[in-house]
Amino acid sequence: MELILIRHGTTQGNLEKRFIGTLDVPLLPQGEELARRVGPTLPRVEHIYRSPLRRCLRTAELLWPGVPMTVVDELRESDFGPFEGKNHEELKDDPLYQAWIGMGEHPDFANMPVGESAQQVTDRVSRGLEKVAADAAARGCARVGVVSHGGALMSLLTKYGRPERAYYGWMCPNCGGFRAELNPDTLELTILEEYEGEKGL
Repeated sequence: MELILIRHGTTQGNLEKRFIGTLDVPLLPQGEELARRVGPTLPRVEHIYRSPLRRCLRTAELLWPGVPMTVVDELRESDFGPFEGKNHEELKDDPLYQAWIGMGEHPDFANMPVGESAQQVTDRVSRGLEKVAADAAARGCARVGVVSHGGALMSLLTKYGRPERAYYGWMCPNCGGFRAELNPDTLELTILEEYEGEKGL
């Protein structure tokens, strides 16, 4: 079975580099237009599995119009706790934030001092993948779409993506992602193709 794993379209929070995690923000008009342009470049799917947040709902509707969907709560974005809705400028004087960003060019989400831990996110999205695999198999699907979030997909692929990459190696732009072959026994995802989303347009 193939999975087309796609990050949602552009939001205002993305442009402002905010931690929007569990906040249910809409796509920008340019995010909707991005999804409309990317959709025809993607393979067709028989079913869509998506995060419950509306930025993923709208992206899925525009990428694959008319395709039935199932909400998988475990595919939602990481919970950033008190960092939610804020960006670097607003957090730069917060001692917790200062300690975290002092860790180098890419702060390690495994050591993020607030919200969900990296392990909690990985465990949650792993349960989501199990649900997707079981439901898609029961439907007899050969290819399905998964519309989720940057952090959620990075956590999922760090565990299951093959060949292996470091966490930030799985970062994808809005409406970008991967086509992968799912091993139903191990849940490993062998990458067949990479989509550049807004970077490629």
